Amino acid sequence: MQNSIGENIKIMRRKCGFTQEELASMLSVTPQAVSKWENENGTPDISQIVPLAQIFGITTDSLLGMVSATYGDAHTQVTLGHEKLLMSSSQSKAEKHLAAYTYFRTESEKEPTNYTIMRRCINHGADISRYADFNGFLSDQPELLKEIFADCERKNLCITRYCEDKNNVEKSDYAMIWIYIHTKEFDKAKKLIDKLPSLESNNLKEHIMSKYLLFRYGFEKSKESMSENIEKLLQATGKELFFDFETYAYFAQPSEAVSIGEKYLHIISSYKTFEHLQPAALIAENRLRESMVRCYAGVGDLTLAGRELVRIAESYIEIASSGVKHESKEDAKEDAYALIENAINKIAERAQRTQIREMPEYKEAIAIIEHL
Repeated sequence: MQNSIGENIKIMRRKCGFTQEELASMLSVTPQAVSKWENENGTPDISQIVPLAQIFGITTDSLLGMVSATYGDAHTQVTLGHEKLLMSSSQSKAEKHLAAYTYFRTESEKEPTNYTIMRRCINHGADISRYADFNGFLSDQPELLKEIFADCERKNLCITRYCEDKNNVEKSDYAMIWIYIHTKEFDKAKKLIDKLPSLESNNLKEHIMSKYLLFRYGFEKSKESMSENIEKLLQATGKELFFDFETYAYFAQPSEAVSIGEKYLHIISSYKTFEHLQPAALIAENRLRESMVRCYAGVGDLTLAGRELVRIAESYIEIASSGVKHESKEDAKEDAYALIENAINKIAERAQRTQIREMPEYKEAIAIIEHL
């Protein structure tokens, strides 16, 4: 059964983060009129249907409840599956994110209270903002960029107000922060940053949960929780070190960046002492090694840069054999090739990028991947 127009107005108004007063002002009607529509005590005049649809960014059919759709988890899974197809196309990375953003925006209109689909719009909007900032993507269409970021802002506000999943809210805020950073709206970015969890907090639920399980169920149950906590710590450490080292790689002196990178790799390597964490630790190491290639090239040592490419390939052999991350060897090969190319493309000097592809270390890395 489809929603009535009144229900759809209420859902879309909340989705866009508008109050009844704000929506009424846009339509030049009273807030009482909007309240009547939403409470099924009246309907908008036919002349207001198109403006309403335009304000909400949906079709008039969607507003009138004439479009059927799959809802809930099934809808989410369908969209995430299609997202993989979009991201594996032959378009440029920026164009892929634009296509994915457009797709998720359309799907979000079909189910305005699906906050996961809504958040994926913001995630891809954040990637669009990065390519717009660094590469001038859509510089010839400034109004489109402005509209995309305004839509992401509305969706983030809606998620913040109405989504009960704290994890989804934090991921939405995190993506929106990147949009604000790339659009130079730093005050807005800082406001959202202040909402996010901090490493300074010692009141983590994981810590107290392991103690709760210890006292209620005994050591064996607590031990399971502590093992899971180490895995979460690896994920958090890997992400933090990757972002920090990437900044060093691009802005610090190459020699300083090399020194920091080697220390970070030692930190991640320590997690490999836990057998069940080895694949995840290898993945985290490879993300750091991408930038190490740039840093070694920066100090003029292409041989060490090439050895990092070999280590990346060797790690992928271990990752693929563990069965983690990939469904097939072809998927593993494709990811490994992409990682090698990403590492080379991070090298600042074009001549060095050309030179390293002619080196025996590069050929060795490619040969290793070919045997996956």
